[in-house]
Amino acid sequence: MNNRIQKLIQLGEQFDIAITEKQGDKLLAYMDKLLEKNKHINLTRITDEDEFIKLHIMDSLSLLKLIKNPRAKILDVGTGGGFPGIPLAIVLEDAEITLMDSTKKKLNVIKEIAHELSIDNINILHGRAEELGQDPEFRETYEVVTSRAVANLTLLSEYCLPLTKVGGQFLPMKGKDYEEELESSKKPIEILGGKIIDVKKGLLLQSDYVHVIINIEKTRKTPIQYPRINGKIKKDGFPI
Repeated sequence: MNNRIQKLIQLGEQFDIAITEKQGDKLLAYMDKLLEKNKHINLTRITDEDEFIKLHIMDSLSLLKLIKNPRAKILDVGTGGGFPGIPLAIVLEDAEITLMDSTKKKLNVIKEIAHELSIDNINILHGRAEELGQDPEFRETYEVVTSRAVANLTLLSEYCLPLTKVGGQFLPMKGKDYEEELESSKKPIEILGGKIIDVKKGLLLQSDYVHVIINIEKTRKTPIQYPRINGKIKKDGFPI
């Protein structure tokens, strides 16, 4: 085992995240290939290797503490450079993970790297959540929906809860100043068929959390009028 992999595994142990040598090798290989591609297409602003490992790989894997079923059908909304979806796919080898984004260039890069590394348990989905949420092929079909997207939680919930299966989990990752956002989203989440269970602290770095993970259970079907198209969401807000 080389030193880089050993260091990654030990860091995982520090955060109570189990990583095998094979998984560590793939996680680092994905990072290396993505950073190489990042020179030509903007996939991440984080280019320092140590920062990348903490803020992309370990932060993504902090979701493991909340994902109930290791074989789940998981959707990563607004995956960007493949986070949290790719690290989850590498560690949850029996899960089926779909990486969704509206930017096809980014998805093409992820697909290419995943193929090179034999990350075979992923699907690539190009589109917008507010459109796919009204498509019977995707609506209410995923056991776990997650996102590190920067959208406001009310907006993100309207994008993601229609895609979440009844009985499943919506696990948005939000910044440390989440309380006001969470409070204003409680009623919309309820209308959309969700129930806030709790808020878990994610990755702790230097006495501060990178993200919190909001654990939302999908308790009933989302009303058919949701999600609305993006322009209408932003124009009308959420009717409460």
